[in-house]
Amino acid sequence: MRLRILFSLVLVLFFCSQKDDKKKGASLNEFRTHGDEKIAVIFDFNDNLDASKTVRFFAVGHRFDLKKDVVDEESYYQSYKKYMEIIKPYISKRYKNVVVFEEHAGLPLVFFGENGRNAREQAKSVLQASILLMGKIGSAISYYTDKFPEIDGMQGRQIFLALTDTLWRVFYNTFSSFAKEYGVYVVSCQNTPYPYLDKKNFTSGSEKFVDPVVEDKSFYYEATTSDVWNTCFIFSPQGDIVHKTRKVNLVPTEKNDLQFSSSSYEELEVYRIPETPIDVCIGISLDAFVPEYIRTLDEKGCDVLLQPDANSGAWAGLGGLKHWQTYEWLASTMGSIQTEYYVGCTNPHIALFEGKGCQFRKIDITWKKSIAFNVNPMMTGNMFDTSFDGQTAILGRDKRARRDINYIGNPPLDEIKFDGLQSFKDGGFIILGPWTFDIDKNLPIEEQRKKAVEYQSSLSQGGSNENMYISTVIGTDISLD
Repeated sequence: MRLRILFSLVLVLFFCSQKDDKKKGASLNEFRTHGDEKIAVIFDFNDNLDASKTVRFFAVGHRFDLKKDVVDEESYYQSYKKYMEIIKPYISKRYKNVVVFEEHAGLPLVFFGENGRNAREQAKSVLQASILLMGKIGSAISYYTDKFPEIDGMQGRQIFLALTDTLWRVFYNTFSSFAKEYGVYVVSCQNTPYPYLDKKNFTSGSEKFVDPVVEDKSFYYEATTSDVWNTCFIFSPQGDIVHKTRKVNLVPTEKNDLQFSSSSYEELEVYRIPETPIDVCIGISLDAFVPEYIRTLDEKGCDVLLQPDANSGAWAGLGGLKHWQTYEWLASTMGSIQTEYYVGCTNPHIALFEGKGCQFRKIDITWKKSIAFNVNPMMTGNMFDTSFDGQTAILGRDKRARRDINYIGNPPLDEIKFDGLQSFKDGGFIILGPWTFDIDKNLPIEEQRKKAVEYQSSLSQGGSNENMYISTVIGTDISLD
């Protein structure tokens, strides 16, 4: 009798474990709430792939809230931890796991803590916020202006250098901790002088570098260069930085207002996920739109392009190239995985500065084509009078790719043509995160766009749905089989 009971217990435990494994390999498509935040969660996993050739990728499109997320170190940490907790039950034991966060994940930290409090509470525009902030960090700005005379008059650069300790300390501690705590690779981006940083002991006078709300005041970080780069990092499961990519092609705001430094094509490298044959590469936002940039990474053997993004503009409306914004986006995400040709702008990094737009044309691919997947997390949220919006997606060339869906305001992929040719003939969406609002797909495209523009305006500062963008957590398994 005892043996029979024991045997029955073993069977129950076995089937329960099978159920859990099946759960981790199944599909999931639902909305969750966290306070006033709505989070779309879409997973599509397969636990039966060749583990030596497969990596599980997650993409997180974070909706930030300046009034809540950057009050102190804990609030910033918790603003991202909720996504890691959603991911946690689905972290694979068979495959390596990579979690990709959006571009500018560290940008809200500019208005962090006590130094940023007046700006967060009183400012209505980025300009007003910057003026209020500079009044609090004036001593640090003076220090760096004396140290690097070449930044005299470069107010954007001065702010980022003055905030070196805050920007690096909180960002690094947060994402390095996630990598270690959850045993995954983490990809996230910050605007920083890294690796040109000195970690110094705190002494009298160091308080100008460290925000009053910081807990550990035994040290601070000081920049040893006047350069600040938009950089994406890969953290290993041990919490170490194992790869970095600096943005090459800056948008006008980054170049003229924030005054970041540009990287070069010569610095571009791929990163091999250990114990797999999968090479990942990073195209930070505009970089992924530039054909020459994609060609450079493709020829280095990249398999999966990670495209962290922060689109500082309306998702529903005209983009910087004077086309419907989400149509422009296809030229980066879908364009990156094409094998013969695609339709796009040959020089978006130049056209953006000319302000005249860009005529899309057929771009023939004359290089070897190894990039087969694109992982594109999008930041959402309002930074005073500047809006960030987009749809997080994973695209690729495999049997799961869907061509009957698309970003808002676009017809299905097969219906997008140029001179009689399909604009993007290869692959499609493996997972496409939703936009904040549903648009009736039965309406003519122009009507869909008109309705989307009306909804978009309600999300911006002062709108009836101000900052009520959704966050998105998506995940799938990518295999070279």
